[in-house]
Amino acid sequence: MSILIVDDQDTVRDVLKTVLGGGGYTDIVTAESADEAFALLGLDDPSAAVSPVDLILMDVNMPEMDGVTACARLKGDPHLRDIPVIMITGDSEVSGLTKALASGAVDYITKPPNFEEMLARVGSAIQSKWEMDRRKSAYFNDLQEKSLSLELALAELEKKNEELEQASLAKTQILSTATHELKTPLTSIVGYVDRMLLRQDTVGPLNERQQRYMETVRNNAHRLKNLVDDLLDISRIEAGCLELSLRNLDLAQEIGESIKSLRTQFQEKQIRVSFMPSPDCPTEIWADQLRFAQVISNLLSNACKYSPAGTTVTISVSRQGEAAQIEVSDQGIGISQEDQAKLFTKFFRADNSFTREASGTGLGLYITKHLVEAHGGSIWVESKEGQGTTFSCLWPSAAAGSSQEDQAETEQEPLVTS
Repeated sequence: MSILIVDDQDTVRDVLKTVLGGGGYTDIVTAESADEAFALLGLDDPSAAVSPVDLILMDVNMPEMDGVTACARLKGDPHLRDIPVIMITGDSEVSGLTKALASGAVDYITKPPNFEEMLARVGSAIQSKWEMDRRKSAYFNDLQEKSLSLELALAELEKKNEELEQASLAKTQILSTATHELKTPLTSIVGYVDRMLLRQDTVGPLNERQQRYMETVRNNAHRLKNLVDDLLDISRIEAGCLELSLRNLDLAQEIGESIKSLRTQFQEKQIRVSFMPSPDCPTEIWADQLRFAQVISNLLSNACKYSPAGTTVTISVSRQGEAAQIEVSDQGIGISQEDQAKLFTKFFRADNSFTREASGTGLGLYITKHLVEAHGGSIWVESKEGQGTTFSCLWPSAAAGSSQEDQAETEQEPLVTS
């Protein structure tokens, strides 16, 4: 252990050193000023090795820098702040002692000191310092052990994550291959069944039972084909290979075609469709024709599927900056706040009487969201239970899309210098 005595009087330093030596403290260093003490401790030279001092006895009244100021400066240094300081003072006034303790001192000794009391106070301060050092060492050792455990856990987690990514990639590849293989025979089944039902004048008439059976086959084949198409889209999205053929599309015409393609579905439930473009809405958008039709058809189909018979589905279009905002609104039962947060996730379907009766896989809105975002747009939902639902999506206008394409082409042109 080491004790530093700081006092401007030689006699005081000698007396304190003798008393401490008699108490068993042999490693004692002295300084006659605060600056000399700072030099011994390496305060003025950050690169110097700090002396191992366990305790400082500091005189309050010194000519150049008083002990209170010196103590405060020591406590401001992160390498020295934990060294206990006992102030030595001839002033017994409460105000002076308060300042000494406020500067960071742990205790004080009055002059002339009672030697037994001084040794007791020194011993108590050093014991407290050792206990603090022990706890600090234990804390850092525990911290190092936990840090090592955390590093090992992170390494294991990274390994597991890589394994999961590889498994996910393999799953996506298997899914893509399987759905491709399923799509070819399904296309033939759907095509020939439709031909038998719609071209009986050329393929031969069907009796009532045959007609009923073939319609059942056609409905289920179409459901299976839609599922395969959805799985193909998911495999493309998750593999990052979704391709878009962007061009200018007549907005009203494309929406009209989507409404027409679902006419039978709306008629079966006696649902009216109202198309309401605003006067200032963009006439053209920048999109992939097949994917845009897929998005609009899916939103319209959902609105029809989950709306009561005899209600109205409204599709409106307005301008939002350089984008077209398309809204599909129904008068259905609405969607709870809890379910709205999950709508665009894979395989999610709200649990209510309408969803239990209607067929579906919970993939449509997940795919729709990714298709809209692949065009640089966004999609969201607003709904209140019992008051209907509105799905809104933003699409780049033709002007904005053409501008982005021109910019991309410019960025790809080589830089020519002369």
